[in-house]
Amino acid sequence: MRDKKKKLKIMVCPVCGSTNIKKVSAFSGWLLPEEYVCLDCGYRGPVVAEIEVDEDEIEEDRSDRRGW
Repeated sequence: MRDKKKKLKIMVCPVCGSTNIKKVSAFSGWLLPEEYVCLDCGYRGPVVAEIEVDEDEIEEDRSDRRGW
């Protein structure tokens, strides 16, 4: 039987490549046009890149940072 890996979509800043992205406000995409802000470089705009990664890759990255 083939092991099905879970895919996660992650938003990435189009300027610096950071994943430290959030919506500008709770109303963004609801009452107002969707707008995002990068907390690392300060980019602010409606465009973000979205990448798809395996859940396993994220767990490996977390354990590498902790030194396990």
